[in-house]
Order: sequence, then C-alpha cells, then structure tokens
Amino acid sequence: MDIARRYGLKVIEDAAHSFPSLIPNSSLSTCHSPLIYAGTIGDVGVFSFYATKTLTTGEGGMLVTRDKKIAERVKIMRSHGIDRSIWDRYTDTKASWYYQVVEAGYKYNMPDLLAAIGRVQLRRAMELLAMRAEIARLYDEAFSACEHLILPPTGPGDARHLYPLRLALEKLSIDRDEFAIKMQERGIGVSVHFIPLHTMPYYKKRYSLRNEDLSETLDTYRRSISLPIWPGMSREQIEHVITVVKTLSYEYNRTH
Repeated sequence: MDIARRYGLKVIEDAAHSFPSLIPNSSLSTCHSPLIYAGTIGDVGVFSFYATKTLTTGEGGMLVTRDKKIAERVKIMRSHGIDRSIWDRYTDTKASWYYQVVEAGYKYNMPDLLAAIGRVQLRRAMELLAMRAEIARLYDEAFSACEHLILPPTGPGDARHLYPLRLALEKLSIDRDEFAIKMQERGIGVSVHFIPLHTMPYYKKRYSLRNEDLSETLDTYRRSISLPIWPGMSREQIEHVITVVKTLSYEYNRTH
C-alpha cells in the first residue's frame, strides 16, 4: 500500500479464496459482518462465488470498497452504463421508467436467484468454515509425521479453501503427476493449485520469462497436489483420502 500511494495507484485485491478468513489482531474482527474480514486492506477487494469457493452462488462474485467514487462507477458499469440501479427503476414512484445510459457499460449484475442462494450460504458461513477446518485438522494430524509430505502453511483465520499438500519428491520414486494419477485410479479426485502463469501459451508469447527466473515457483508447482476438502465430506471419505496418500508415500519411498 505504501508503494501504491507513492505512485498514486489504486490497489485491487484478489480475495477470491479468502472468505470468511479473518485479519488477525485487527479491530475489524469485532465487526458483525464477515464480509469485511478480508480482501479490504486495499482500495478494492474482489470475491468469487464460483461453485468451488467457500461461499457459492453457483457463479458470480462481489466487489467491496470504501471508496465512494469507485462504488458509484461500479454500480453504473455493471448494468449497461445506466445511471440508475435496476431496483431503483422499479421501486421509485417518481418516473421509474426513465433512465440514461452514461457509459458504455457491461452486464455484470448477479441474478436474484443466485443472490438468494448466496444469502443462505452467508448465514452458514462460519458453519461451513468449521467443517473445512475440521477436515484440514484431520489431514494435518494424519500427515504431520510423514517425512514424504509437507503440510500446507496456515495461520489464524485461514479460510481453508484448499488443502495444497506438497510432496518431498527427493524422498519419493515417483513425481507429482504420477502420484496424482495413482490417487485418481483409487477413486480420489485431486487437482493442482496452481499452474504457473508463465507456462501458459498466452503469457509465453507476451512476456519473456524463463523457467530459471522462476525456479521457486516451478519447484512449488511440481510438488503440489490439492486434496479433496469440502463441507459435508464424510469421515469415511476423509479416511479413504488419508489412507491412499499414506499408502502411496510408503509404496514409493525411495529407500524401499
């Protein structure tokens, strides 16, 4: 933020995975609304409500800001550049049919049906977080003594959106890709978060970034595998994931 202010820049925070994480040791943690717990240190925080996120509406998202000018512009640009909100046009008793298009805007408004889903999810936010946290705790407990596995970093207020386990590849006889395939063969869906941007075709063409310039990024990527974690996972499902991960790490131990 200091650097941004020095150059007169605004800061937009990608808070897609953060809800409902907390800002430790902050007066914000005493507020009633979890919406300001994270993603609002900068000028704008952007949240995602995609199906896999900690709070979902199926699709869509939310922008939060303390800057009134930004808020007003966003309201205009999200609905075709119209100078009045859709809700206002249908509830105002004074010339509700009249509006002006003042910008070349977009159609970024969230449908009411999806918003209704989000309102229910919002009421359950802490309940859903507790479920994720318990799954992560069981994973941590199961894997902490395994020298072939590196637990994901965590801290106060972690939203536990993902569980990105890392493999100690130097102690295994297979790589991450093979490990993932063998988990899938045993009925466990896994993913990787995230594939480095500089390896994508678009960014390869646009920027001249070399693998050796981003060796730490690549090392983390090659070791990472995200385990299933979602509210409602049964104890049986969790134990199955744990058993398969520990079995594979034992079977492919280099010392065997």
